Amino acid sequence: MRVRSEGLNIRRALCRLMVIGAALALGACSILHRGAPPNANASAQPSAEASTQAEGNSAEGAPTEAAPAASASPEGSPGAEATPAAPGATVDLTYAHRGDYLASLSVSKFNGAELVASRNVDAQHAASIIRFDGGVPVWEIKADTGVFAKLPVLGSGQKFAVKSVTYGKLPEHFAQATPDSGPPEPLEAGHYYIFTAQRATGTLSYEAVRVEPDGSLDGYEAEPRAGTSYMLCCNVNPDFVQPTAPVTPGGTGPP
Repeated sequence: MRVRSEGLNIRRALCRLMVIGAALALGACSILHRGAPPNANASAQPSAEASTQAEGNSAEGAPTEAAPAASASPEGSPGAEATPAAPGATVDLTYAHRGDYLASLSVSKFNGAELVASRNVDAQHAASIIRFDGGVPVWEIKADTGVFAKLPVLGSGQKFAVKSVTYGKLPEHFAQATPDSGPPEPLEAGHYYIFTAQRATGTLSYEAVRVEPDGSLDGYEAEPRAGTSYMLCCNVNPDFVQPTAPVTPGGTGPP
């Protein structure tokens, strides 16, 4: 009977060993399952995506060649051609009598000039009598006095007592008589112009100018003589006098 008893113990021992072995096997599988990454492919995929993203960021951060910007040629550069401005002339005016004002100002154009005579005014100044060729009115303005014409004592002439007049620019309170409409023709290089200013008291003053090729002006105070001759003071530039350009065979007059 004891033998049976020993056989039962052996069976019981074997059963216990089997149970313990099964438990150990189950624990080992659980350990192995927890140690491995849940998804090996999933772990590799973010790495690849990160690599691709890094390459993209590197490409975006890399310097790129900028497109050429459009640029305009600055003034004065070989590509830019500046248009010369038309010559201008400004006449300064003074008034010797109280209440006097500018009644009218006219400008006549001449094509050439000829020296008639010269004389000494004093030891340092010489006056020249010059005859001008031509004489075409190109601009004339008059004070728009209305019913107060020639009544400076009433103070109506104060607004007409301008200090200066620029050729082609109509002062305020003045009306243009020549040309009938539109601005006058531009001043031309190589031509002469006589500016005549008449004041309300009857005082006249004259200025003779020559327009140089570069647009500058060579001007002198003038006094009328016979015809189109004027006495210019003083020390007239020797290059001031230039004869009228000859008429070409084709019938074209002076420029």
